[in-house]
Amino acid sequence: MRVMMPSYSAKVLGEFAKEEKTKVLNFLGNRYGLDNDCCSDIFQEAFIVLWQNNHDGKLKNMTASLSTYFIGICKMKAMEMLRHRGKTISDNDMPISQNSFAKDKCDEILSDFDSNLPLIERKERLVRQIVHDLPQPCDKLLWGFFRDNLAMKALAEMCNYSLGSAKVTKHRCQEKFRKRYNDLVNYLF
Repeated sequence: MRVMMPSYSAKVLGEFAKEEKTKVLNFLGNRYGLDNDCCSDIFQEAFIVLWQNNHDGKLKNMTASLSTYFIGICKMKAMEMLRHRGKTISDNDMPISQNSFAKDKCDEILSDFDSNLPLIERKERLVRQIVHDLPQPCDKLLWGFFRDNLAMKALAEMCNYSLGSAKVTKHRCQEKFRKRYNDLVNYLF
């Protein structure tokens, strides 16, 4: 029997758990619509898996960050819990408004930011990035309405929607934008 040496010390994993707990609980609650107790259970189960994988030496050649790896375990545990409850859900079925940015996406956005720029300019870049990342037709509707000052009638024609559908869709897109913006501003600034 071969004994593997852990990649991370118990102290490092304990500190990691303390640092990640709030972020992970919020992620699980927002992404899967779970209550705090369920999110805490998933966090604990996922941490046990992380601990065991570390003990077994499975983290030695890991290419992802520990945070990304741990979030992956949490996602699998959440999906498992939902399956046992009789709910089936996939990431592709999740409404955009419930999708949160992964840490690596936040890091990617942050890397585009020059910390010497004034806060307002950094927030403007963030707005452009979020709108760019929204699915069609949200980016068209929001850019058209707010940047290009197009009338709703013109936007409706551009997207082949009725005027009423275009208004409802724009409103939903604004809600998606607000959620992402607020999540990122709270995380980044």
